[in-house]
Amino acid sequence: MSDHSLKIILAGGGTGGHVIPAIAIADEAANRGNNVSFVGTSDKIEARLVPGAGYKIDFIAVSPLAGGGVGRKIKGLAHAPVSVISSMKLLKRLAPDAVIGVGGYVAGPVVLGAKLMGIPTALLEQNATVGLSNKILARLVRRAFVSYESTMQAFPEKRVELTGNPVKRSILEAAGKPRVPGRGKVRVLVMGGSQGALAIDSMIPQAISAARLGGEVQVLHQCSKGRADKVKSEYAQAGVTVEVVDFIDDTASAFLNTDLVVARAGATTVSELTVMGLPAVFLPYPHHADLQQEKNAAPMSAAGAAVIFREKETEPQELADAIARFVRDSDYRQRAAKASLDLGRPDAARRVVDGLMKIARGDA
Repeated sequence: MSDHSLKIILAGGGTGGHVIPAIAIADEAANRGNNVSFVGTSDKIEARLVPGAGYKIDFIAVSPLAGGGVGRKIKGLAHAPVSVISSMKLLKRLAPDAVIGVGGYVAGPVVLGAKLMGIPTALLEQNATVGLSNKILARLVRRAFVSYESTMQAFPEKRVELTGNPVKRSILEAAGKPRVPGRGKVRVLVMGGSQGALAIDSMIPQAISAARLGGEVQVLHQCSKGRADKVKSEYAQAGVTVEVVDFIDDTASAFLNTDLVVARAGATTVSELTVMGLPAVFLPYPHHADLQQEKNAAPMSAAGAAVIFREKETEPQELADAIARFVRDSDYRQRAAKASLDLGRPDAARRVVDGLMKIARGDA
């Protein structure tokens, strides 16, 4: 069986952290001449991002097991057999050579259905903690591709591979270009995630003001919807040159024009920053019971590429001191950037697709 004859299905979604790496895998597989499509849910982000990337997506109805209390779990368990049967009917029609689950509750029934039908299966774990769907599927799939050494023990030793988290093609292309030089000011990119973050919108302008960095930085701040005027006003009071936006469409270009990033620590953000070689100040999302984002950022912190602050335990002056050191100590900033780049895995998508090719051929 050759690469050019393979049909690959990527199953999962629910968040950009699941879908964006999946699209990176799809791009790599499609560039090798393979037929690639997705399975997801019609009310989540994959319904928009996948067609926008040029791929076909089929939808199934799935009830989540995690979150929402006992009632939600009971409903999810009751609906699970129906979801598996629906998945098997869809897979029979699509006849894939391999199925990879990319996270989110929709991945579970699709990968399980493929397993029951004898279709080669794999999964991707993007985070430093293993999600519920992947915990359930861990010992059922032929191959698990993980981003962190800390998650390898959750999978059978001979079936797990440390690949890193795939990043989108535009990031890889930007990483190969020379960094756009600044004009005398340190450029700070502030990101609260795809939906913004109220805490970041509040804490970072205060910190930059407390550090008296007004004349030393220029800021691009992606804020929560509807808060642009307030955020602009706070930066203006600190004398900061700032552009405030609700969403950044071209993150690759933003990274090329950045010296320091202040952000949450989603798996996609961490992997993109290390591929680009950017230092960071992280304020991980505080409401994950397993401290997922804090653990995502830990390798960058340990390498000296980033500093991590817990949102609920951090005073503005602590943030001010950390940001000021990055801004005012160029040697420190450059060492952090080098440490970040050393952690990057730009070949992650290639390695995942290599593994998919092997299981589709029966070589692994």
